[in-house]
Amino acid sequence: MEGTGVTSPEGFRAAGVAAGLKGEGQLDLGLLVSDRPTASAIVDTPSALPSAAVIYTRTLHPGGLRGVVVNSGCANAATGEQGIADARAMGEIAAAAARVPTGSLAVCSTGVIGEGLPMKLLTAGMDSAAAALTSDGGTDFGEAIRTTDAFAKGGTFRLALTSGEVTIGAAAKGAGMIRPDMATMLAYATTDACVLPDDLLAATRAAAGSGFNRISVDGQMSPSDTLLVIGNGEGPPIEGDDLALFANALSAICRYLAILMVKDGEGAEHAVRVVVDGALDDEEAERVVRAVGESALVRTAVYGRDANWGRINQAVGQALALTGGHVDFTLRFDGVLPDGQGIDEVMARPEYEIQVGLGRGDGLAELFASDLGHGYVSVNADYRT
Repeated sequence: MEGTGVTSPEGFRAAGVAAGLKGEGQLDLGLLVSDRPTASAIVDTPSALPSAAVIYTRTLHPGGLRGVVVNSGCANAATGEQGIADARAMGEIAAAAARVPTGSLAVCSTGVIGEGLPMKLLTAGMDSAAAALTSDGGTDFGEAIRTTDAFAKGGTFRLALTSGEVTIGAAAKGAGMIRPDMATMLAYATTDACVLPDDLLAATRAAAGSGFNRISVDGQMSPSDTLLVIGNGEGPPIEGDDLALFANALSAICRYLAILMVKDGEGAEHAVRVVVDGALDDEEAERVVRAVGESALVRTAVYGRDANWGRINQAVGQALALTGGHVDFTLRFDGVLPDGQGIDEVMARPEYEIQVGLGRGDGLAELFASDLGHGYVSVNADYRT
C-alpha cells in the first residue's frame, strides 16, 4: 500500500478543502473526478429513511458516474424536500465547477442528522475545491470526508493481470453508526482498469457483502451509507480470470477498509472477529454472530478484558429462540477456553477471535466488532456540543 489513494490511478483528480462546515480550518469538503468517461457501480443504505444525498444520487445513471462531491459535518438527512433540493444543487454546482457533465457526480453527506446544508458555504467551497483538483489530491480528499474518525482510511493497491498492471485507489470513513448491511458510511474506490458496468456492479456488491457487511461498531445503520467504485480504464474490458482476480482484489480492499473502521470504532480499545460455525444453516449462524458481536453486554466485557462466557451464553440462547432445540455450544478466545491458561493474555490483546461452535449443522458466519467502553459514550454524548 502506497500513494495518494483515490487519485493513484491515472486520470483521477481530487481535492479536500475547508468550507467552514466543521470550523477551525478543518477540511470538510471533498471533490473527486475522472478526466475520462467511466464505468461505475454504487450500493447504498437500505435504511427506510435515507439521506437527501442518497435520494438524489439514486436519480442519476449509476453506471456512468464520473466522481463524487462529499461534505462532512452535516448529514443532510431528515431534511425533507429542501434537503433533496440542496443535494441536487450541490451536485450540479460541483459538476459545473469541475467541468464535468451535469448529473455525473454522486453526492454524499456525513455528520449530524437533521441539520440542513449551509449552501452559501458549500457553493464557495466547491469553487475552491474545483480549483484545487490535482492528481495528488487523494490525501486531502480522504481527510475531508472524516467526522469522528481518529485516522484516515485508504490506500493504493497494484494488481498484476495477464493484460498488465492495474491500480486501485481507495478512501473511506467510518467509526460510529456502523452496521451497514450494504456498504459502510462512506467508501470510494477508483481504478484505471477497464471493467464493464455490469461486471463492476457484480464485483462491488460482492465486495460489500464480504467486507463492509461483516462489521459492526454499534449496531446502528446510517442513512448515508454509500460505496462507490469508478473505473476509467481505456482499451478492452478485462474478462475471464483477470476479471475474477480484479473482483477478488476489490473484495480484499473493502475488507481491509472495513476492519480499519472496526479498529477505529469510537473509543474502541479492542477489535474482535466473532466466528460461529456448526449452525443449522447460514441464516441461523448469522443470527447468532450478530447476537454475540452486537451485544452491549458482550462488548463491555471485551472492553473490560473479562472472558465472561455467561454473556455469550445469553446471546446465543436469545438468537436461537426462533429455532429452539438444545445446544451444547463450545466457546474459545483465540483457541483458549474462558477459564483456560493464558486467557488473561488473550483478553488483553487489541485483536483476537471469539469462536462459537454450535455443533448442529454446517452453517457458518463471521462478524468483526469493536468493544464498548467509556470512550464511545463520551464521543456520542458530546457529539453536537
